[in-house]
Amino acid sequence: MTLTSISFYIFLPICILVYFLIPSRFRYVWLLFVSYFFYSTLDGAFVMLLVVSTVITWLSGNTISIVEKKKIKILIMIIGIMFNIMMLFIYKYEDFFLAVAKSDIRLNLILPAGISFYTFQSLTYIIDIYRGDAKPERNFFKYALFVSFFPLILSGPIERASHLLPQFSRDVKFDVDRAKDGLKLMLFGYFLKIVIVARMAILTDFVFTDYLNKNSVALIIAVLAYTVQIYCDFAGYSSIAIGMSKIMGFDIIKNFNQPYFAVSVTDFWRRWHISLSTWFRDYLYIPLGGNRKGRIRKYINIMIVFIVSGLWHGANMTFVVWGFLNGIYQVIGDILKPVKLKVLSLLCKQAESNGANENADTFQDNNPGKTSHKKESVVQYQRNHLARILQTLVTFILISFTWIFFRSSSVYEAGEIIKRIFSSFSYVNLFDGTLWNVGLGVNNMLFALAAIVILIIADVLCERKKCDVSGLLLNTKAVVRWAVYYVMILMILLSMNLNMTEFIYSNF
Repeated sequence: MTLTSISFYIFLPICILVYFLIPSRFRYVWLLFVSYFFYSTLDGAFVMLLVVSTVITWLSGNTISIVEKKKIKILIMIIGIMFNIMMLFIYKYEDFFLAVAKSDIRLNLILPAGISFYTFQSLTYIIDIYRGDAKPERNFFKYALFVSFFPLILSGPIERASHLLPQFSRDVKFDVDRAKDGLKLMLFGYFLKIVIVARMAILTDFVFTDYLNKNSVALIIAVLAYTVQIYCDFAGYSSIAIGMSKIMGFDIIKNFNQPYFAVSVTDFWRRWHISLSTWFRDYLYIPLGGNRKGRIRKYINIMIVFIVSGLWHGANMTFVVWGFLNGIYQVIGDILKPVKLKVLSLLCKQAESNGANENADTFQDNNPGKTSHKKESVVQYQRNHLARILQTLVTFILISFTWIFFRSSSVYEAGEIIKRIFSSFSYVNLFDGTLWNVGLGVNNMLFALAAIVILIIADVLCERKKCDVSGLLLNTKAVVRWAVYYVMILMILLSMNLNMTEFIYSNF
């Protein structure tokens, strides 16, 4: 049962209906039952692994809170952490490291669903209790729900024990407005997944699986399509997960904040997969010393974090390279920051001059000081606006380049794709029908482009209004709101015949 299956569309309303019908003191038991039921439909063979992980981390965290000697606390924390890391290593990375060691042995173990996410969520419990940032949960079943909560277990967001655990003890009444907000988030998430991702997956599979026979324009289109696909896929999942949680009264961390509007790679990682990037910041980067040990140590820490992040995403050298690139971008960006500011200043100088001339007569009044202030404000806005566009464009190109490694099956394949993009580019291919010959056909391509335009408009408005999708149409006329809802629903229904692939991050 996946989030886009008919069985899930039946499962979720029943789950929510029973949740609000039963007494609040028993609701966590019901959620635990349905969470394990949901997980068993995906990966029944590994339910016991989830149980064992839950028992070990619960015992570790609660024992830490009881013992008084710091050395024993540290020892218990290390045991709990190492158990989870070893479990992750055995199922996810053993074959990778055997290959690196050039061993002929391969275990070929099946990767348990959601193991990367529930492992990291479990680690927060142990570490936060040791630090004193979270209180131990004496009720084992509430803790088990924290680890297995079905909206989050496959692809997050990765929640903290101090934030989510107390919510399982609240007496929440059904709230119509909250349910509406949750349904809006779910609708948008399904729009991203079913309308956009399904089509982008067809395009990227068509080009990447036969990249040696595709021209550079087709490859560039595929790279841009995957840039859209992975964003819509993961942001779509997060939106659905947060939306269904919201209906039941749970406040889940926001996981995306219009990442492709970032003005630097550092800014991108403040906006992309926020729950993971903050996890690495709090549980790896800062403990390594962060930026407190000097510039060189800071750069080393950044590289460690992003290489580990790459490995977290997958046991393949392509993910290591992907992480390395994201890390090196930030190191180089920090080193070249003075140069970057100087270049932006020079590029915007002409705009500043033009802005001053064009607006010299615009704000004339009887107050010369006020006129000068307004002219300066307009010039400053124009300069900042141009600088932001330039930075956003450069960041988008850099991030899109890294997705080539993320999508490729090997570093060699990624290298060949990059080589073909730069060595076989021809302007002729821009006008020879290549755009319509990438696996989708004219109708589906136009449909996808229309959906992407809707996504861009939504992201632009969310960025400007500093809100999420559920609050985007809050003060808009009812006729406009419902027109948007109906258009999205219609586009979803017209896309139901497409093959629904798994959510990309559910494989991590």
